[in-house]
Amino acid sequence: MRLTAPDHIVGFLSFTPDCCEHLDPIRKFSPRKWRRVLQWLDDTGLAFYFLQKLKDTDATRGIPAPVLARLEQNLAANQQRMEALGQRFNLVNQRFNDAGLRYAVVKGFSLVTEFCPMASLRYQADLDYLLDEASWAAAPSVLLEMGYRLRDPRSAKELIFLTPDGRPSRSADQYTAEAPHAVELHLDMWDSGLHRVPAMEKLLLVSRTSTREWSGFRFPAFTDEDAFLLQVLHTSRHLFTYWIRTACLYEIAYFLNRRSSDAELWNRVKQRVGENLVLRELVVVTAELVTQLFSVPLPDLVRAWGRQVRPATRIWIDCYARDCALSDLPAYHLSLFPKSKLALFLHQQFDDPEEPETPVHTRIVTMSRVKLIVAALKKEPALMWNRKWWKQHLLLRRTIFHAMAGARYLYEIPRWRWRNWKAARSARLDMVATETNYRVT
Repeated sequence: MRLTAPDHIVGFLSFTPDCCEHLDPIRKFSPRKWRRVLQWLDDTGLAFYFLQKLKDTDATRGIPAPVLARLEQNLAANQQRMEALGQRFNLVNQRFNDAGLRYAVVKGFSLVTEFCPMASLRYQADLDYLLDEASWAAAPSVLLEMGYRLRDPRSAKELIFLTPDGRPSRSADQYTAEAPHAVELHLDMWDSGLHRVPAMEKLLLVSRTSTREWSGFRFPAFTDEDAFLLQVLHTSRHLFTYWIRTACLYEIAYFLNRRSSDAELWNRVKQRVGENLVLRELVVVTAELVTQLFSVPLPDLVRAWGRQVRPATRIWIDCYARDCALSDLPAYHLSLFPKSKLALFLHQQFDDPEEPETPVHTRIVTMSRVKLIVAALKKEPALMWNRKWWKQHLLLRRTIFHAMAGARYLYEIPRWRWRNWKAARSARLDMVATETNYRVT
């Protein structure tokens, strides 16, 4: 198999002694390829993890000076950004505390140091909070008083508040302290209605938190087992929406590399998952995907669960997971028949049986962006003539992506069905052989 530039970057970031075997191909990147790789590193959130790994392995020699200079410059800017965002984070927490709200900090700063050694190595564009029902109604007014504005909601269980000025950027500006950020409020960390997957009610609760500390700031956050399960749900959500930031998978790998042999931790994970077969399979999908990418050890518990997953889920993990995880950011990269929507094969395995079946064409073409645009135009009709506003939605690029990725998905259906038929036939033959041996014995 011919390895791509992302394959070499991910291989170098893996937690194995032979990771440096990928250095020679990386050092041979052309200037044109480096430009694309640097953008890919920014999009995936791996830029500073890559730079830190170069330093840790004394491997900066052979990397072009302009590449190193850009990475170092962006890292310095991101350090200042994280300090400024940390101050804002602490202020939001104080306002929530003053208002008597019950909340848990999720993702972001709560991942340091279990999932990330230093906050400055992460690119963070938002602050996330889980609130209990009693605090849900009061939290928006706190953020509005602080100057945030509410974005048109896409879910009854999620509200997103934006800074009033600025817009997201993919250039070096995204790392500056002045770059915009969002505050996301969640009533539930898994919206079954949004993902058409069975509900996981009362899995992650504000009442199940402990006090964490970062940079002198103290805040309520999930225990290690719940933080891991949250990362699993976060990964699944983004797989089902066709793109996940690879840094999220790397941070799970960092956690597994340090904690895979912690029997007490995995006993707690087992207790939290209980008899929830959907969550159990999502844990296996996420952990095995992370292992494929970054070569971290699997906990014994996940190995045991992995032997019990349904055949179709096993086929997806073995044949499609890596391609979906390394897909380019759909809204910006135009590629021929991208593989992002092959995640639909996995998503279909978790359909909620209580929901009506969704037609294939509805699965392929997502209308969430169109619904947001229509809602915004109803609220503010003058946007119809705002060329800059239309441009930021990248409608043409998104349309091309959905058309090309949808075609790739339809093309793959016969092979997917053949693989499932072959697995089912093999299982039947094994069952017959087992029964025959039993009768002979």
